[in-house]
Amino acid sequence: MSRKKEKKRGFRRAENASMTRDQAKLINKKERLTILKRRRRLLIALMAAGAGAIALVVVFLTGGFEKKASETTLTVRTDGSIVFEELDAADSTMTAGEVKAYAKEAIRTYNEKKGAGKVSFKKCEVADGLVYLKTTYQDAATYADFTGLEFFHGTVGEAKEAGYDFNSLFVSVKDGKKSGTAKASDVREEEQRHVVILDQAVTVALPSDAVCLSDEATSIKTAREIRISDMVQTYLIY
Repeated sequence: MSRKKEKKRGFRRAENASMTRDQAKLINKKERLTILKRRRRLLIALMAAGAGAIALVVVFLTGGFEKKASETTLTVRTDGSIVFEELDAADSTMTAGEVKAYAKEAIRTYNEKKGAGKVSFKKCEVADGLVYLKTTYQDAATYADFTGLEFFHGTVGEAKEAGYDFNSLFVSVKDGKKSGTAKASDVREEEQRHVVILDQAVTVALPSDAVCLSDEATSIKTAREIRISDMVQTYLIY
């Protein structure tokens, strides 16, 4: 059989005249095995990467990457809903299951009376001597009704209509810091501004930067996060 015919049949041409047909077949077979092994390794690597990506998506969708508050925090969302993350000392016998069961039962009872979805349970953990409980509320009125605490969120004009007199000592906020006193009369005139009013010792996260707030018992954590250290009526204007 001529070399030309061997080439047509797919065999490598011998590099020298002494290479036999069987030797050429062996070399060709080894090269094919090497290519197959490379493809197999590549396929395994791609499958592993795909599994890792799926795992990341699952963690993301289940809240695994969700930032958790490091202190008791009320977050006011732009849509008006409220997120409450409560951190408190845990009793030595307390379990996450017990806290979760109690919270879910209270929420279930409330929603049966007020309407489905008004309050939602989100997360509960007990670790390192602390209990962490996260719940959400449809709006400020729902939070106030469920907790029995004073809580208002709306415009300054709406707050005035609701009976709030803004009788407090105010300070302006600039670049995330208290920057000087502000007159209550001037605050009341900013009717289109939004305001959060509460009487709870808690950190409040606002939808945008604070521009004015009650001076008593408040300190600024960031431009949008205000710490309230006492249960006094507090105004946060943004």
